[in-house]
Amino acid sequence: MSKKVSVLIVENESLHDALPESLQENGDFVGEVIFSGKADREFKSLQDMDFPVKFLCLETENKAIKRNSLIKAANYEYLFFLNSGCSLEDSTIEELLEVMEESEADFVYPNLILNFSDGEEVKNFQDLYGRELELVRTLSAEEVLPEWGVLSKRETFNRLGRFDESFEDFEFYHYIYKNLRSLKLKLSDFSYVEQEVYDSFIDTSYRSYTLRSVVLKEFDWEREIFPFLSWDNKPEVAKATALTLIGNRLSSYFDYMNASEFYRSALLAFHNQETLRTLIKAYVNMGLFEEAKELISDEQGIEKKEQDEIRFFVDKISELMEELEKAVEAGKVLEVITAIQEIVSIYNGAPLHNILGVIKWLQKEWEESYRFFFKAVTMNPINRDYLYNLTEMAKKLNRQEEVKGLINRLVSSG
Repeated sequence: MSKKVSVLIVENESLHDALPESLQENGDFVGEVIFSGKADREFKSLQDMDFPVKFLCLETENKAIKRNSLIKAANYEYLFFLNSGCSLEDSTIEELLEVMEESEADFVYPNLILNFSDGEEVKNFQDLYGRELELVRTLSAEEVLPEWGVLSKRETFNRLGRFDESFEDFEFYHYIYKNLRSLKLKLSDFSYVEQEVYDSFIDTSYRSYTLRSVVLKEFDWEREIFPFLSWDNKPEVAKATALTLIGNRLSSYFDYMNASEFYRSALLAFHNQETLRTLIKAYVNMGLFEEAKELISDEQGIEKKEQDEIRFFVDKISELMEELEKAVEAGKVLEVITAIQEIVSIYNGAPLHNILGVIKWLQKEWEESYRFFFKAVTMNPINRDYLYNLTEMAKKLNRQEEVKGLINRLVSSG
């Protein structure tokens, strides 16, 4: 096989120690390496290759811009996407090329070996070839399809367009969802790519927005997203179940505001205790304690004992948040930090993140403060205190546009 690929590497936090050597081992199939960043720090080692290496020196954090710039700079038809925290087996590229030629797929993807700070996890994916639309049933493409170690080709991007640069993150999965009806996705069963997983901040609003603006709008709920529900026999139950599942996925992205809307719609379609409990939980995570307690009543069908238990929990969390806020105002920062370490295992909602943001502000740790406020607003963008704290910190860091983008993604449905 004489085919070669352009290896397109998006800069991550660091360089995997084995990446340069693993690229050399795949050298028969590498035409060039293009790196989005600069030839500094450990990335200098990418210069010492047996094939051309180009550094684009991009300074943006926008992954879509990085991917598009790499595609534009590439000279080969086959495009192999990595981030700098990946490494390959000695036959990875050859295997991916063989599968692509045999299947004529648009994207060929490997299995992953994920390296965490405390251990390793092997992710063996399912082959989606010929049943690509099943991807939407998961409501979470990122869990069943890797974004790195993926082989594509220039023809696909010429035909369907490039990555949407308004998506600084989650751009790969937005692209997949948006073009899914026109894509062929194929697993290379015996290929594995190793990837370092960093404890980094993730703006999950891109995920929530993609789900609401693309998946739920461009795919048929009954035939494509939730075909396993009894739409013909029990349409009210099916609708309530679908709405609850969507709410649960949005909650996993910390978008409790939009999740609560789906939960409320589910209860209107078919009142049930499971959805009611998830709505109460969403309100509690948003810090809407009074709204949560209003749902705890005989009229909602909750038994007296369970009412007492839920109300006790909500009251306790509400009281704890008030006590922590007062303690911070009194300057008892170390005591609050100690208390939070015990509380976080049972409650980790928006009020807690806002308090942590205030603490980091007092400690002049601006970046950490910004991230905590950002998370609080992601969870509850209608709280004026959270919004004020985030916007003030954004001004200090000159990141007002990020905040505008966050709010737009949370309040817009596309």
